[in-house]
Amino acid sequence: MHTICLYIDKKRISPYAMSVYVALKEKGLNFQEKAVDLDLLEQQTVAYRHICPSGKVPCLLMDDFHLFESWAITEYLEDTFPAPEYPALYPQDSKARAKCRAVQALVKTDFMAIRQAMPSDAIFVPPKGLFIGSAELMQDIQHLLALTETLLNEYWLTEQWSIADFDLAFMLYRLRSHQIELPDKIQSYIQRNFQRASVQAWIMENEKLKLESAQIH
Repeated sequence: MHTICLYIDKKRISPYAMSVYVALKEKGLNFQEKAVDLDLLEQQTVAYRHICPSGKVPCLLMDDFHLFESWAITEYLEDTFPAPEYPALYPQDSKARAKCRAVQALVKTDFMAIRQAMPSDAIFVPPKGLFIGSAELMQDIQHLLALTETLLNEYWLTEQWSIADFDLAFMLYRLRSHQIELPDKIQSYIQRNFQRASVQAWIMENEKLKLESAQIH
């Protein structure tokens, strides 16, 4: 039996923390959460740097092993808790798995204009007012949509759902939150991902946090 602790952002808006949370839920693993207040710069404290040398969230602590970077964590979880004993996060086929890793790398390193103009909190609290995007942003949006159209199979990136599907869907949801018109195929893809029990569990916790915050104020 492993002792697992996931360090996440206190506001629960990080797509990277959410990705690892979803992975843990998909695996059916029991884990504890610890919140890091990024506004108070708790990630820069000596205490947290001792846990997570990168000073980021998420960070996974399993027994005495510390690991940061979300895609490294999800791959570690897949290797440590493999299928078929545990539900798979990645396909078994090497080519399909490589495709998923490539998509994760793109989503987490590219599309900077989207990530800056459409922050992740917009997914949980839809922005108000008219959205006007720059030429660079619109180019990023067109690139993301074209890429998704090319890579998607009928339902998922490969024959089965993977954690890369969630990561891509989260990026696409940024567009949806800002009322960007999306093809029906992509709308359905986002919906399928966000209807998963693992994703809904995070959203419910986020809603609970917002309610608690509103009651305090």
